[in-house]
Parts: sequence; C-alpha cells; structure tokens
Amino acid sequence: MRRLAVNVDVDGIGLYYGIHGLSGAPAVDPAWSLGVPRFLELFEAFGVHGTFFAVASDLESPANRAVAEDVVRRGHELASHSYSHHYDLSRRPEAEIEDDLARAEERLSSIRGTPVSGFRAPGYNLSPALRAVLARRGYRYDSSILPCPAYFAARAAVIGGLRAVGRQSQSIVGRPQDAFGATAPTTLEGGVLELPISVLTALRLPLIGTSLSLLGETAVSALGPLLRSLPFANIEFHAIDLLDADDVPDPALRRAQPDLRVPRAKKRAAFAAALRALVSGATARTLEEHAAELSTPT
Repeated sequence: MRRLAVNVDVDGIGLYYGIHGLSGAPAVDPAWSLGVPRFLELFEAFGVHGTFFAVASDLESPANRAVAEDVVRRGHELASHSYSHHYDLSRRPEAEIEDDLARAEERLSSIRGTPVSGFRAPGYNLSPALRAVLARRGYRYDSSILPCPAYFAARAAVIGGLRAVGRQSQSIVGRPQDAFGATAPTTLEGGVLELPISVLTALRLPLIGTSLSLLGETAVSALGPLLRSLPFANIEFHAIDLLDADDVPDPALRRAQPDLRVPRAKKRAAFAAALRALVSGATARTLEEHAAELSTPT
C-alpha cells in the first residue's frame, strides 16, 4: 500500500523578513490570507486532506484564527509548528522548549477541539532536548527531518552570505547529521514516530514546494514513475509557495526570495502535476491519521 501525505508549513511572511535580515513586514499576512486558502482549494481539487503546521502565535490575529478554523472545518489537520517559531528552539533549555510547546498546544487545541498530536520544528531543527519534550508531552508524531544535504548546504551558504555583508539572519544551520537522516518512518525515543519529509532518488531531491516549482510542470510530470515508487510520499509545502510578486509588494523581499518571482499559476501547475501523479492508487491521509495507523500493532 502506497501512502501519501501533503502538508503545509504556515510560516508567516514576517519570518521571511527575519531569514533575510530585512525589516518592514506587512500587518496583513498574505501567507495566511492568500496562501492557505489557495492550498485548501488545491487539495480539495484532488480530494485529499492535508496537515497544516501553524505557528500558534499567529493565531492571536482574529483573521488568521478564522482561516485556521476553516482549515479544521474542511477536515484538514491543524498541527504544531511551535508557538513562536524561534529557529534556535532546539538549542534552548528543556524548560523553555516545554513552555513554548505548551502554549502552542493550548491555542491550537482550542481550534481543533482535540489535543494536538503532531509537530514540525522551526527550520527542521531537532535536538535530543526537543525530542525529549515531545515524548514527555505525548506527541504521536514528529515530521521535522528533511534528509537532504543540499538543502542544509544551501541554507549555510545563505546565512554565511548575509553575515559577510553585515546582515544577520534569524535562521540557523542546524545539525548536519539530520541531513543524512532516515528517509522512512522510524520510532524515536519515547515512542514518538518520525515521519520524514520525502526525498527522491540517491540524490535526495526534496519533495518540497521550492524544488517542485523550480522543476516545473513538465519535469514533475516526467518524474511520475519515481514519485509513485515511494512507499510513503510526504510532500511539504509552505504557504508562501502559492504567493507571487503580485501578492508581496515589497521589492526587497521579492529580490531576497526568488520563488516569489515565479508566477503563481506556474507553481500551482507543478504542484498539481505532483499530486496527479501520486493520488491514484495511494492511501491519502493526514499525517495524524498515518501516524495512528503506523503506530497500531498488526
């Protein structure tokens, strides 16, 4: 049985300003107001329910909370992407990590109506301390591992390049060993199931929105047989992936974030090609549902 999961990290636009050492994020966040509704429409076009990893502090905004409530109302999973999305959360003391996760759980659970069971770390950055807190707090699964050395190398280059010109990124490189982590679901300490983001072939091409949009619809369609060879395809998007230059008027952020210069229609076509290749013959579930099935003894 092939498994398929689609998920979206709802990173607010202000986080991208922080990554690139910029200031001046808009008050109305297009990641929530435009990006999330567009992904809801895309997933519904293919009849799949996804997982939306929300930064809980964003839900202090009534407008953002209304969007999150719509996510749940439509049958999708709302999961934790922490409360404050500190990129160095994994490096902080366990007590501080626990406080952040508890605050996120309170807010997200009030919208879900049930306890949160899934987590994705800011910047994919895990640590023994963070894993220990997840186990202690009873999380069913984590989906933070992106086993892609090229991604980590690119992130290190961006952070180093900003430092060289006197700008400070809020992001961190993270643990290099995670770039070479397992590509299949594994059980971590404390019984938490790790559901890594999928990579393709020995080159470990990441199945994320950025790489799919760079490949384009034709190339993604050609990769169909390889995509269908994955026993568990866990595709990760970001809400910003369905935004383009028309949605983000700030030229400084458009220059710093190249995928904003790709027309939204082109990106959506590439994402649709991936889903078209994967949906047929696959068991499409939220990550929460997959974790429950994989954790059940057979």
